[in-house]
Amino acid sequence: MSEAKLSEVPRSTGEMQRVRLAERSAGATHPGYTREQNEDAFWGDEHRGIWVVADGLGGHQAGEIASKTVVEEIRRSSTTDRHYERALQRAHALLVGEEHDSTNMGSTVVVAAEDGAYFHIYWVGDSRAYLWTPGGIQGQLQQLTSDHSYVQMLVDSGVINSTEAASHPNRNVITRCIGGSTNPKLEVDRVSSPWAPGQRLLLCSDGLSAEVEADQIEKILAENADNRRAAELLIAAALDAGGRDNVTVQLIDAPATSSSTNIRWPFRWWLRCTYSAALRRWRWLAGAALAIAVTAYWLIDKI
Repeated sequence: MSEAKLSEVPRSTGEMQRVRLAERSAGATHPGYTREQNEDAFWGDEHRGIWVVADGLGGHQAGEIASKTVVEEIRRSSTTDRHYERALQRAHALLVGEEHDSTNMGSTVVVAAEDGAYFHIYWVGDSRAYLWTPGGIQGQLQQLTSDHSYVQMLVDSGVINSTEAASHPNRNVITRCIGGSTNPKLEVDRVSSPWAPGQRLLLCSDGLSAEVEADQIEKILAENADNRRAAELLIAAALDAGGRDNVTVQLIDAPATSSSTNIRWPFRWWLRCTYSAALRRWRWLAGAALAIAVTAYWLIDKI
């Protein structure tokens, strides 16, 4: 997705906005049925291997500014140092500085960044990343992130269970975000994993995860291989459940395994083994020749 397309996506039309980022990924966003504006933002660049979903907080234009600030810092970092944790900290400093002059603003965020055969997930708040792996009837959906929220703290401490958390009155209270606080330091969580063939990453704002059960998400991903279609159906599921919040999703396929790479590495392994064997053989022959030469010299000297 180009920088131009980021500014071309309308933010508050009341309609779903769809973007096919490239061949492996697609994203969609919708303001939902109860919010006047869409304060979510998303962006991705498949060639650089970077995708981001940000969920703005603060109401009116404050949340929109916050999420866009986060996305812009990630985009800028993708062209320079690719140090995305540092980019989120810069966004945090910018938003904290803005609080002195405007409405309190903040944003949650989840970022996926590729590094060769691996991917890294960075997140702050309750925007989530899921990993879907094929197999069985519907594959397996794994939540990679853990919400920075009051309810998650209660679950982690054993006060309530996950079922109670889903309907808890304070389930939307987050304990960490970018901006929204006078705390100058920001802690960014990260997980990393190697890609496996057929896997898909789902990045989403809580407009999806708070409305749609994990098994329904899993079913949609299993039945729809096309990322654009799957993204649309995930948005539709959130709207059918009430659409009480802005909802944004991004889907990313695992990179295709190159056949030339598969051939190259066995060939290199065979070449190294052959070279090593030949080298050992030549060393043995050289040693034998030296031993024969020394023995012959000794015999000649005796004669």
